[in-house]
Amino acid sequence: MEHVTACYWQKETVPNIFLSLQQRKYRRRKASVVYACISDNRELLMNLQNKIEEELQGRDIWKSYTEERIREKWSKQLAAVDKNGNYAGVLCVDSRVLLFDHGRMNLCGFFKRFGRTGWKVWKDQCMVGEVEAGTAILLTDHGFLNYCEEELAGCLRPESVGTDLLSDRAERAERRLAELGRKAEQRGGRHMGAVWILPVKGEAIWSKGKQSKETVQME
Repeated sequence: MEHVTACYWQKETVPNIFLSLQQRKYRRRKASVVYACISDNRELLMNLQNKIEEELQGRDIWKSYTEERIREKWSKQLAAVDKNGNYAGVLCVDSRVLLFDHGRMNLCGFFKRFGRTGWKVWKDQCMVGEVEAGTAILLTDHGFLNYCEEELAGCLRPESVGTDLLSDRAERAERRLAELGRKAEQRGGRHMGAVWILPVKGEAIWSKGKQSKETVQME
């Protein structure tokens, strides 16, 4: 499993939303890893990012862990986080994924099951499971979702970004997120941001010079 990623945040004089996105390839372990966090509190975001980094220090990166064990562990860790905090995060290790959100940050997207792909929005959840190609995961703040949920769902459907080079698909998704961000801003949206992740089958097909993504921290 490989991952196409894109992100957007509203550029403002005073930062009110923080995003973190990192994509890696563990060649020795033959694992593609993507993690992302979004919050309106920088300290909280860095705390969550550190917890994910600690998770990735494990020798097998979940291979011997059951989904229930991972979920219980993360539910306890998140319970110790600021109960009034606003955050969402995702950790993808090949096809296995950890998803969580709280407060005004939302977890949503197209989740494929039984041959069907449907749009869904979760609130205050911690979930672990396997994802199929054809799933699209979106972390976003409530304002962005509130102003243009239908358009977000329409333009970020897994099939809407094509089947060409992964780098081209990522750039296309990023442009669409930016376009919707401008539209939401015109409608009154403020302090908006989003991270979009699309798991795809097969080996990575990146255009020359775009074999990997570095950490992106936006503020």
